[in-house]
Amino acid sequence: STQSTGVTLSMEPAEEAEGPRTLVLVGVTGDGKSSTGNTLSGATPFTVSDGLCSETAEVGTADYLQISPPDFCEHRVIDTIGLHDTDLPADEVLRRFSIFSDHCPTGISLFLFVVRWGRFKPEHEAALDAFLANCGQQALAHTLIVFTHCKLNPDQLRDALEKNAPESLQRALPEMAGPPVGIENGDASARMVLQVAVDGCCQALGGARYSNVALAEARMGYDARKEQERAEFAAAVSDWRKREGPVEIEREYNHDTD
Repeated sequence: STQSTGVTLSMEPAEEAEGPRTLVLVGVTGDGKSSTGNTLSGATPFTVSDGLCSETAEVGTADYLQISPPDFCEHRVIDTIGLHDTDLPADEVLRRFSIFSDHCPTGISLFLFVVRWGRFKPEHEAALDAFLANCGQQALAHTLIVFTHCKLNPDQLRDALEKNAPESLQRALPEMAGPPVGIENGDASARMVLQVAVDGCCQALGGARYSNVALAEARMGYDARKEQERAEFAAAVSDWRKREGPVEIEREYNHDTD
């Protein structure tokens, strides 16, 4: 579904390519991805999950205006299915996730990888790996990590990440569009804090976008790797069968006699 909200924010918009600035929400189920989309749009176009199952079964979008007279900047927020959904097979989750590209024909300005503040868990690493497998390693340069349920100021957040972030996250952070931002969805300041971080990343990128061509190539590469894995597994099973011969199952029967 698509909703439009006219919103006034007194910030300087960056020069952009044709079409609205496109922000794609990415993350695991239950970390505040849809809530973050609501914070950005200043409305409630996205249904928020209150459990382990994702409310975002399909892609959803919302449009809003960032107005700084006499200029304005159109935004489109795209909410994607949780990458660690508990009700769907992994391949189906990735298929539904990939559909978001249909809603951003002019490319992606920024991916917002949403993580609930706390321990960076194995499911977050798996979600980051799945995101990069589908969108390409180069997508990191167009990615901003948004920590939800986070009350730390920027300096405190930076220090905490330097001391405690796992190695996988430490490696990824320098390749991203800007430093992570921490927000508490529902706080009065959350929208402005997040919008300023988004503006900073988009301005640093010079308005450049991650293209659908790059997304298509990344997806083709992912599909090719999956097909190669299936072929290698089938070949390994075939070789094992040739070495071991047919499998014989012996059963012992007890014949009761009166």
